[in-house]
Amino acid sequence: MTGQLIVRAGDDADAFEDGPDRGRVLVHGGDTGGAYGLMELVVAPAAPGPAAYGAHLHGRCDETFFVLAGTLEFLLREEVLTLAVGDFVRVPAGVRHGYANVSGAHVKLLVGFHPAGLEALFLKYRSDGGRPADGPGFKTEAERLFGSVFDLDR
Repeated sequence: MTGQLIVRAGDDADAFEDGPDRGRVLVHGGDTGGAYGLMELVVAPAAPGPAAYGAHLHGRCDETFFVLAGTLEFLLREEVLTLAVGDFVRVPAGVRHGYANVSGAHVKLLVGFHPAGLEALFLKYRSDGGRPADGPGFKTEAERLFGSVFDLDR
């Protein structure tokens, strides 16, 4: 890791949209020598109906979640937890997880990736008309780089 200080302004220079959700990368892996990346994510309310958690895992990356605003149902292995403001979850590499916003209001999270890299894919494959990358897509690249497995809802 570098010994450099990291200071970010509150602008949206690294903002992205991921379908109905939106976020911004606060710390890039290049800022930390690849040790970690950090992003703010605002999760839109889910459509009515049974919760879909978007269950997945990352074989070579831990992921952390800290709730800044709202409440969120969080799937961790087979257990569904309700997270509220101030709650924190660390998901070790290889552990099935996902979330669903069934609260009816937006939820704001800090999401960390250890080691870094997944945060860059949110910018690369953004859905907001910024320049999404050509190529295989977010899931395919995450599978290749981080051993991610998607579509694990049961």
